[in-house]
Amino acid sequence: RQGVETTLGAQGRVPLQVPHFFELMLKTLSGMDLAVEGIFRKNGNIRRLREVTDAVDKDLSRVDLKQETPVQIAALLKKFLRELPDPLIPFRMRRLFLAIVGIPTAADRVDALRHAVTLMPQANRDMLNVLVMFLNWVATFSHVDEQTGSKMDIFNLATVITPNILYADVKEPTRGDRDDTFSYDACSVTQQLADAGEQIWMVADAAISFLRDNSSEFVESTAELNTKELLRRCERQLHRDAAAPPPGPPLPADLDP
Repeated sequence: RQGVETTLGAQGRVPLQVPHFFELMLKTLSGMDLAVEGIFRKNGNIRRLREVTDAVDKDLSRVDLKQETPVQIAALLKKFLRELPDPLIPFRMRRLFLAIVGIPTAADRVDALRHAVTLMPQANRDMLNVLVMFLNWVATFSHVDEQTGSKMDIFNLATVITPNILYADVKEPTRGDRDDTFSYDACSVTQQLADAGEQIWMVADAAISFLRDNSSEFVESTAELNTKELLRRCERQLHRDAAAPPPGPPLPADLDP
């Protein structure tokens, strides 16, 4: 309801849309000293945090975040993310992301993450895109020179941000599982999203190739297909591809189109 098109994040042809207050916090931080030691790690002044939160809820237009310190705004951003009704990485996708970081090769992990973020709701995906790219930039201030720097590299930032965007549902039956909200794997999700950079927000090559090669299967009334029918068509096409004879030998170089 209060979304804005933003120039932050990894942009494609379609502008990203994020909550207005979310963008405001990031833009305000961008104009401040991000080399403050412990930024995003420190909690800031708890009483002041409550006061600003109440003021924002009452009337955002009367709140001037530039009067706050970078540490205070960073704490406010973490609070905003933590109090979303559903985490930025939704509960239903949590186990998928945790499983991906266990893939042994880096290239395969990046491909899997690209597929996973494509499956996210657009609002979540756009916010995660902007947040991760912003954190990547904040990490460049971890060591400005020998004397100054926030000491918050990507690993440290991922450690403090992850419990606010990727955590266990307390309402979900444990089924004997431990709460791994603060686990290495959970933090590794955020770190690897940041390390991958802009390429993580591009549609995976395999998905593009599949749609291009099988466009006739989806060209009719695709916009009106429900999820079940779309998956049925995908499965049918995969069976056809599996049953197709293997390709012949390559053409001579002078005949290869």
